[in-house]
Amino acid sequence: MKLRKLMALTMAGVMALSLAACGGGGETAETEAGGAATEAEGGEEAGGEATDETKRIAYVVGSLGDKSFNDSGEAGMKQLREMGWDCRTIEAGDETQADTWEDIMLDAIDEGYHYIVTSSTYRDIVMTLADEYPETQFVVFDDSMDESEIPENVAFIFYAQNEGSYMVGQLAAGMTESGVVAVNVGMDNPVISDFVTGFINGVQDYDPNVKVVKATVGSWTDPAKMKELCLAQARDQNADVFYQVAGGSGTGLFEACVETGTWAIGVDSDQYAYYKDSENPELADVILTSMLKNVGDSLVSFFGSIEEGADVWGKVNHLGLTDNAVGYVDNEFFQENVPQEVRDKMAESKEKIASGEIDVQSYYDFTDESEYQALLDSVAP
Repeated sequence: MKLRKLMALTMAGVMALSLAACGGGGETAETEAGGAATEAEGGEEAGGEATDETKRIAYVVGSLGDKSFNDSGEAGMKQLREMGWDCRTIEAGDETQADTWEDIMLDAIDEGYHYIVTSSTYRDIVMTLADEYPETQFVVFDDSMDESEIPENVAFIFYAQNEGSYMVGQLAAGMTESGVVAVNVGMDNPVISDFVTGFINGVQDYDPNVKVVKATVGSWTDPAKMKELCLAQARDQNADVFYQVAGGSGTGLFEACVETGTWAIGVDSDQYAYYKDSENPELADVILTSMLKNVGDSLVSFFGSIEEGADVWGKVNHLGLTDNAVGYVDNEFFQENVPQEVRDKMAESKEKIASGEIDVQSYYDFTDESEYQALLDSVAP
């Protein structure tokens, strides 16, 4: 049986999963003492004129400020507020506050929020509460499981992160001078492994001689450890292009690239644009592009489809390149620093993936974990 059929087993109990990919808690969001959840600015009061209970959304997230996955979801909530939805954003804190997460969702349900929107981090809690509160509808994004086990009041949104990662893998292979590139992640789980699988395949399809080193920080919020890992990879393995799939830890990768004069690839949102307007604009100058996981846009589209009566419940809703759910940033910096030949190859692959001519390998295609490990071993320096 393929891993896509074993999702419920491989992902059960994973409570440290981030939002994208990587959606660990950000560096700037704070949680009140005692583990109480905080509400993002523009939360319940920003619900516009929407008062109907079926247009009330509670967005439960670890913390905002990750410059990536969680913030992308909040951008979607902002758009929905402007469209008349009553959206409350609740920052539930990191895994050290996991014992409060269920109560946070229960409070949102008690306050009349019809939709609870959250990431795979909270999947186990959602599955428990869905049975107890059949009138409440739950949306779990960046996750998947066997559809036969999904309750009728739960919808999953699953992104084809392997497709976006394939294209930035080609970029890494086209930009390396040493012949070694790196993909560093915050935590290991099936979604993150799908990023890695797509990236490796993109690298290898561009140039099978390029090697890929992969490392895990062990946290979504430890940029210091990420920086240490990257510096060691540059020093000991001669890696010169780095792809981060690590939430708040990713800042350390950009810092290491500035220090070593190497290139970086961001994730989830346009991290070049973010850092260019930040207190550390020098970090932007190493970010060639970012693999986009358009969480915010996908949530806006998802709730638009609900209003139109689409059949989304009790199933996994797959979103990929053709849905504009994944992609990469093609900005002026990218165009100035990436050779035309490489950009043309990426654009060609984008078209072929969209048309179905290229079927990017997924982690969920593997029969078991040993096949994924074999892939990692086959490209290691």
